[in-house]
Amino acid sequence: MARENTCRFAVLGMLCRKPMSGYGLRRAIEQTVGHFWQESYGNLYPTLERMEAEGLIALDREERSPGGRVRKVYRVTTEGRRVCAGWLRRPVVPHVERNELLLKLFFGARVGPKDSLAHVERSRAEAEGLLDALRRIDEDARREREGDPELPYWHLSIRAGLLGLEAHLRWCDEARATLQGLARAQAAKKKRGKQDAR
Repeated sequence: MARENTCRFAVLGMLCRKPMSGYGLRRAIEQTVGHFWQESYGNLYPTLERMEAEGLIALDREERSPGGRVRKVYRVTTEGRRVCAGWLRRPVVPHVERNELLLKLFFGARVGPKDSLAHVERSRAEAEGLLDALRRIDEDARREREGDPELPYWHLSIRAGLLGLEAHLRWCDEARATLQGLARAQAAKKKRGKQDAR
């Protein structure tokens, strides 16, 4: 069964919070759910057009950007709120992980520990940066949105991201130790081979 295009539900959810332009939606997604939900922004504007044609959203107003461009600001309709609520109540479609790092490590014996270790180190550095950013998002949300009824729900997703990144960093440390051990064993074996050849 083909997976449903969930871009429309990300848009509906954001527009249930307040009217926004396509540009505003893009920024809102990046600044809120971006740590766990990526949208193709090339898909965003066609999705807005389809949703407007379907009556899920409507033009709220037009406004000029600082650069002079006209931006359409959309609001969610009653039908859009109904569709969004229906989607929120449906069971979650099981997620199939596609992790290139793990795939490369699985086949890592073909190239040896040095290349695999480099992949792990890059992943660890990226995770550290994401963890710092997510901690700032969490602090800002708690400070700026204190008392907001949506805050406990936001915090659940932020907390999942924090715990996931912390676990990934621990795993990176274990992977690093294993790969460094393999590199040392490989170097020792190579050294013994050269000595035996003398």
